[in-house]
Amino acid sequence: MVRQRLVADGCAVTDERLGADSVMVGYRAHFRALTRIHFFTVVTRMDQVVEEDLRSFVNNVVGLGLERKGRWLGVQTGIIVLPVLVTEAADPAATALTQKAYRLKRSGFAVMTQPTIVDVKAGKVWTFRGTRVWGFVYNSLIKKKYEAYLPEPSAAAD
Repeated sequence: MVRQRLVADGCAVTDERLGADSVMVGYRAHFRALTRIHFFTVVTRMDQVVEEDLRSFVNNVVGLGLERKGRWLGVQTGIIVLPVLVTEAADPAATALTQKAYRLKRSGFAVMTQPTIVDVKAGKVWTFRGTRVWGFVYNSLIKKKYEAYLPEPSAAAD
């Protein structure tokens, strides 16, 4: 279903390997606040997600974005990555990490990420849906993408 939503939004969608994981990658460029944003949504399935798995996957997805578009980073270019883990068992420490704006520990905000855990068994999409201070201008774009690709289960049923 996510693949169909990515395609409907105009993303180029591919199936790839990222480390040991088989992933689906959705890519689309956007222009926002006079900046070209390279937007990557990367989805994979895991039996169980713990905090270490989430952090590792986020780092791999950020690496993918930087490898593909990092040479263009600068005043007029940025990268936003949405790492999405689909599971039937999510550790509370991992879901807690998704409830706040994720910091990459990099200077500036040319690269931003907002990880998500989709707990199929619980019927819950765990992600930060608040307002960021750093990268404030991109809040509405990130929220819009999550609403389109991964709506809350109660909203999807309507």
